[in-house]
Amino acid sequence: MEHPTVLHLHLARVILLTPIQQILDLVKLSTDTSTPPNELQTTTLKKHVQRWALEDQHKARLAMIHAGVLFWHVRRYSSDAFHEPSSVLLATLALWAYGTFAPHTPAKKPAINNTASPSSAPQDSDQDTEATSLFPTSIQLDRPADDELVQLFVKRGQSMRANITGVGNLCSAKGPLRVLNEGQNLLKGLKIWGESKRGIERLRKLSEVCMQEREGGRVG
Repeated sequence: MEHPTVLHLHLARVILLTPIQQILDLVKLSTDTSTPPNELQTTTLKKHVQRWALEDQHKARLAMIHAGVLFWHVRRYSSDAFHEPSSVLLATLALWAYGTFAPHTPAKKPAINNTASPSSAPQDSDQDTEATSLFPTSIQLDRPADDELVQLFVKRGQSMRANITGVGNLCSAKGPLRVLNEGQNLLKGLKIWGESKRGIERLRKLSEVCMQEREGGRVG
């Protein structure tokens, strides 16, 4: 059993390491149908979050570690506390923002052709291939990881697949939408607080917007 304060520690780091207010504002603008869309403000918010995902990528990946482990804590050690639904909502939105604006990572690592002759590629290229094969290609964000793997992901994780149970690779084409669905599933398990229902509704609306944008991209 993990003490409930563990959740507070992870949530605090998610908030400190992400532009959470800009993410919340972007979600509100994207899902609010009661007012005309403000394209300029939406574009400004998107650029702000994108800069975080790209220019502050080490900070962003550390936040993803804490958001993923927050998922782990709620799945295994939930005490149905009043603050859990809002914590899951914020972690889900942080994961969604990173998956949306960070560079996508490949589905799997290309196979290395061991039958090629030594003269078919430069020697330094062979050394690069060997070094890459020794480097972890993925991390499970919603499971405890050893310190070395966490450090590697934070420092060099732009080429690693950030996997989450029920989502797969967060930084894939369908990753952001899937993490919204997984966040809804977690909230559905927190049955005694009305905040869960409000969080589910917010994630559902954002999921619909993401699906519409995907369909619009295909048509375009």
